[in-house]
Amino acid sequence: MKRMLCGLLVLLALLFLGGPAWAENFLKMRHVSEPFEVMGQRQSGSEEIVEIWLSGNRARMNSSDNSSVILDGDRQVMFMLDHAEQTYTEVPLNLGEAMSGMFGGQEGGQDMAAMMSQMMGAMMQVRAEVVDTGTTKTVNEWTCRVYELTLNMPMGKTVSEICASEEIDVDVSMYNKIGHAMLAGQQGFEELLREMEKIAGVAVLTVSRANIMGATMVTREELLEHRKMAAPAGSFDIPDGYMKQRFMGM
Repeated sequence: MKRMLCGLLVLLALLFLGGPAWAENFLKMRHVSEPFEVMGQRQSGSEEIVEIWLSGNRARMNSSDNSSVILDGDRQVMFMLDHAEQTYTEVPLNLGEAMSGMFGGQEGGQDMAAMMSQMMGAMMQVRAEVVDTGTTKTVNEWTCRVYELTLNMPMGKTVSEICASEEIDVDVSMYNKIGHAMLAGQQGFEELLREMEKIAGVAVLTVSRANIMGATMVTREELLEHRKMAAPAGSFDIPDGYMKQRFMGM
């Protein structure tokens, strides 16, 4: 009885005090895009607040009132939600596996899948390189180390200065996956995530300069807040009534 009582007290203490293994993480970021000109047309800048929830092998990013991304790490897929249209698109993290699943049941399907994966991979190839600059700085209350990330894609090149802090206790791998959701499904995405492992800690300030189709686009993403708190119920589920849209014909 005494041993059972001690065990119960320990369990209650864990429930009330909480613990990192059970805690969910909330991060709030400010994303700013500077004005730019492309093909003679002036594009205005923008600013929005981005919210990220991390919970074990799941993550969610709300980039505006009208769009969200849900990452299911167990299934290795991302869901792109359009709240205005009440639709969602399922995006596989591994394009080759998606192609195999699409064509595998047909005669000569595996050869077709390999060919399609190679063709699309050449069009969407992402090559990444991370360099540790060896410098440090303070961003808000966090002490950071500065890295340079270079992304080369068929459409252009992006160079980012990333200030990362090890003072923030989150799953960095999930944070990087959801933060680069727009590149999910592209060939080289997994290599990008492996390259990002060279960055120690969480990016609290990222300034990027992209040269695409002759246009130069500058963006700034800054971490405003990090808290340990439970995500709202249903955060990692597709809302009822949302219709599935096809992803690249799949």
